[in-house]
Amino acid sequence: MSLFRKPKKNIVQRRVFTENDDEDDHEPIDIPEQTQLEKKIKKKDKEKKPRQTLLSFETEEEGEVFQIKKSSHNKKVMRMFEKEKKKKERERVEKDEQKVKEKTEVMTDDIILVINENHKKPPTPPPPILSGRDALCAGKNDLSSDEDESTSTIHRFSKPDNVRKVLESGAIPDAAMIHAARKKRQRAREMGDYISVEDEEPEDTGRLIRDDDNEHSDDERIDMDVNLMKRDKERRREQFLAAQDSDHELDEWEDQQIRKGVTGAAMTVAQEMMQEFQSDQLQNLSKQSTPLINPEIPRTPEMIAEKLREHFKEICDSRDQNLQKLRTIESDIEQTSEELEDLKIKAPEAAEKFRFYQELRGYITDLVECLDEKISSITILEQRALDLMASKSKWLIERRRQDVRDQTEEATGKSLMKKGPEDEEKVRRAAEREGRRTRRRRARELPNTQNIAKHVEGMSSDDEMSQQDMLFFDKEKQEIEQELQEIFEDVVDDYSSTANILIRFEHWRSKDLSAYNDAYATLCLPKVVSPLIRLNLIFWDPLNETTDIEKTEWYRTLALYGLHDNESEHSLSKDPDINLLPTVIEKVLVPKLSQLIDRCWDPVSSSQTLRLVGTVGRFIRKYPTLGPSSKSLVNLFNGILHKMQVALENDVFIPITPKLADSKNQFFQRQFASGLKLLKNITSWQGVINDSKLKELALNSLLNRYLLSALKFCALTDAVQKVRLISQVLPRIWLQESIPEFKMFNTTVNNLHQQLDKNNPLHLESIGILNGIIKTLRSVISDH
Repeated sequence: MSLFRKPKKNIVQRRVFTENDDEDDHEPIDIPEQTQLEKKIKKKDKEKKPRQTLLSFETEEEGEVFQIKKSSHNKKVMRMFEKEKKKKERERVEKDEQKVKEKTEVMTDDIILVINENHKKPPTPPPPILSGRDALCAGKNDLSSDEDESTSTIHRFSKPDNVRKVLESGAIPDAAMIHAARKKRQRAREMGDYISVEDEEPEDTGRLIRDDDNEHSDDERIDMDVNLMKRDKERRREQFLAAQDSDHELDEWEDQQIRKGVTGAAMTVAQEMMQEFQSDQLQNLSKQSTPLINPEIPRTPEMIAEKLREHFKEICDSRDQNLQKLRTIESDIEQTSEELEDLKIKAPEAAEKFRFYQELRGYITDLVECLDEKISSITILEQRALDLMASKSKWLIERRRQDVRDQTEEATGKSLMKKGPEDEEKVRRAAEREGRRTRRRRARELPNTQNIAKHVEGMSSDDEMSQQDMLFFDKEKQEIEQELQEIFEDVVDDYSSTANILIRFEHWRSKDLSAYNDAYATLCLPKVVSPLIRLNLIFWDPLNETTDIEKTEWYRTLALYGLHDNESEHSLSKDPDINLLPTVIEKVLVPKLSQLIDRCWDPVSSSQTLRLVGTVGRFIRKYPTLGPSSKSLVNLFNGILHKMQVALENDVFIPITPKLADSKNQFFQRQFASGLKLLKNITSWQGVINDSKLKELALNSLLNRYLLSALKFCALTDAVQKVRLISQVLPRIWLQESIPEFKMFNTTVNNLHQQLDKNNPLHLESIGILNGIIKTLRSVISDH
């Protein structure tokens, strides 16, 4: 579709040429009417295309409107293309189609366009703006009727050899194709080529064309074969002539292109370049007008001497700098040489250290893998041993509680009211209970126990086991010990002995202490030896045995680790492994002790409590890591308080009925003694556990709730004796403090003192006892 508006024109009738016609003969032959094809195309395009207004090149202010003049040669060109040979043209079209794929060349009067279709088509550019003969050639298709617009799908610049294909498709050739064909025909005539005339049969293109159209067609067919060299020569000649005829149009076209192609920025650059050029010209002129005198050139002897002195100074400074660089380089070379010699001397030592660390790395890797494999077996055996000891302790506690229930039924007479199969079991338990009491009584009467204070019935611990039960527990213990020996049976001593492991680490420490500290060996060492220590502590029972861990082999090994004879106290304070043993105690022994307290400790047992208090107190005093910030120690104390609270709820039963609260009633006396023993065991933790929590358990929950309430049903002298036992159990520091928990105890002492008769000889002893207690409580008893 052309960018220019097509002016209205009359339809030129075709002229039928004959062989005698000359090329300058322009007289047309009238044809009565247009062909039906032209009518249909014209009618179709009028329905589709509205008339277009005149278009400027880009803007209405700068653009110019070009209208195309009709050429008289168009009619001849049209007739020439219609007279080509059908068969020869068809072959030529097929060849041209292959060439067009690679390159398409369009010739006009003054321009040659080359289109390469192998490349990817760029985005559709804006419509070109042409002037002069370019605009005339681009708009030559306007010479035809308005029906030409229907052929907008054909390329505007096509090769003239494609005319046959265009005509066969039913379309009308464009202006460039017609102009090229006209030039080709003219050159063929000048070179003497003949023009063949042949009727052709139009191919079926799907359009409604009657057969009668070919009958009225008497167009000529022109042979388009020409010599390429002559054609190029002729084309250049025509271009030269056309250029001379259109100088004015070319100048105008060039001005328009310059105005549109040169932007404001380009004009600014051009102006700046012009100004610089002018300034350079002015400077050149000024230089030519003034003498060429350099003010820096010395013209007197003094100036020459000064210049030489400055140059000499610069040379001296440069020389000094070079000498300084030289000395620096020489110093670096010397230092490098010394380092090289030193490294050569240290090379064997470095190689030896490398071998040492390779061996150490392999050893530690194997050790960790060995312990990872054995730790599960150690944990299983440790749990089995703990379960065995816990079952023993649980069995003793449950037997004591069952004896209390049986004696309560006997004292209240409930056992006489009902008979059942359990009576025989109760009789058996009673017989066993009396037998154990008799054996303990005989043991206290032995000659070596005469210095022991007078025993109070109910204060002893009933932890005797039968021979059969002892055999059962001993058998289970032996099986665990046998499996314990088999754990490291397949491991060499270097990986199963605490001493051998510490020897390796101590060798590393003495060889390279800095690397030892950088590798955090001090933090890792307790974790490395802890599995072996746990294995040695599987049957550690500080509740029932007085085993001193300070005498064990692993304890001595850890205590002597990293210690040398020549070390002073100051050097020991800087030892990174000085806390190795306290750390092992905190991380291994204290958690183990917490498990034993939770599952095996009986707070009513005085022997177990005293051993436990001694062990915990010794740990706290000797090892600085066991402080208020130690989580292991806090968990240990929480376990102790929990067990004492459970004992208060389940093991304290003192009958306070007048029938049972008789000084002659053994059950009442035993139960009161049992409660007093528990009070003693709780107060034995004074100084170890927080006093506020101990006072809550010992005074409020036990003394005021059970013991002092039972004194109301005792005889006067018996009550005084029990008050004396209570005062002996309570810590002295508590008796000297004014605390609200002692208010009920003070009231009881005052009441007993008031009830005693000084004239009664039987009360004199009791009065003396109370006076001693009151003297102790003088800071508490304010009204005495």
